Amino acid sequence: MGIADRDYARQPTRGEGFGGRLRLLSVTAWLLIINIAVFIVGGFMNQSGVPVSVHQEVVSGQSLDGAQVEDQYRTADGKPVSEEAVRNGTGAVVTRNLVSPEDGQLVGREIYQIMAPLTAVGHFSTTKGFLRLEVWRLVTFQFLHASLTHIFFNMLGLWIFGGIVEQYLGSKRYLAFYLMCGICGGVLYLLLNLLGYFGLALPGALAVGLSTPLVGASAGVFGVIIACAFISPNTVVRLLFPPIPLKMKTFAYGYLIIAAANLLIIKGANQGGDAAHVGGALGGYFFIRRPHLLRDFFDVFGNSSKAGKPARSGATPRQKAKERASDKEIDRILDKVNEEGLHSLSEVEKRALRKATQDQRG
Repeated sequence: MGIADRDYARQPTRGEGFGGRLRLLSVTAWLLIINIAVFIVGGFMNQSGVPVSVHQEVVSGQSLDGAQVEDQYRTADGKPVSEEAVRNGTGAVVTRNLVSPEDGQLVGREIYQIMAPLTAVGHFSTTKGFLRLEVWRLVTFQFLHASLTHIFFNMLGLWIFGGIVEQYLGSKRYLAFYLMCGICGGVLYLLLNLLGYFGLALPGALAVGLSTPLVGASAGVFGVIIACAFISPNTVVRLLFPPIPLKMKTFAYGYLIIAAANLLIIKGANQGGDAAHVGGALGGYFFIRRPHLLRDFFDVFGNSSKAGKPARSGATPRQKAKERASDKEIDRILDKVNEEGLHSLSEVEKRALRKATQDQRG
């Protein structure tokens, strides 16, 4: 059997995955499926809302030291809310009174956002991800979304641009790249959140509580878009609104400038989200130029060893052994291309691959 007939003798494409038997789908396809599945499952759990504390308000002149939390949930204007209404109120905000243990006097309010169970256990915030050391949230928040519009545009961006980066890096490093961009987004959000909390008047400091939740794949998608500007800067893309053509580098860096302006200058309603966007873009800019740093991100997806192919009939034992050794080396090189991208090959490996292809054609 020649090299062109082998099931793995292909350049990485959108149809290839990150493991020997997962090549039926690309990593980009798996990310799309997982994100959409989590969103759908979360939708079915909306009637099991979980109140998550996001902020505390102090009554003027009072102290929260030793304050006790009442059992009763209330609306923002103080009206009691039933337990059933809390469970069905995903996305809503409720409060509980904080009272002095000595005389029962109102000293403040605990503010809760009612979240779907998956969002409650997976979102990222400075309180949960940093102060409580729940570091897994730097990954899980990337697979959660707040609305249909939120997930639609994130998945659209991943679908359009993800395959370009996956083909360049190889499936294994691409997955590491995507997750690292998301992690960078969460880390920048955390740092700017802490700056705002301590009152440091520095650019980008976030005026949000330490428990404000962060969700979404935007940081990873921003990193992917910035990577495309490096891989294929002059490729023309067409915007949806308005439908005008732009070079990839113009589109990517223009998109980044808008997010940075909202974070640093305009300080709009989604300042926290834009902190994650900028963090993901910075991660993408850094790691697409240094893909070797992603090599050891995973130890789980190892190369699958290929068995030697049958030698030609009539060959001498020495020829058969040489052919098996050559096949094994080509198998190894092709696996490396699939997992790490074409750029990872040495000159010797490139020559061996070219020679095997020429021999097959001859």
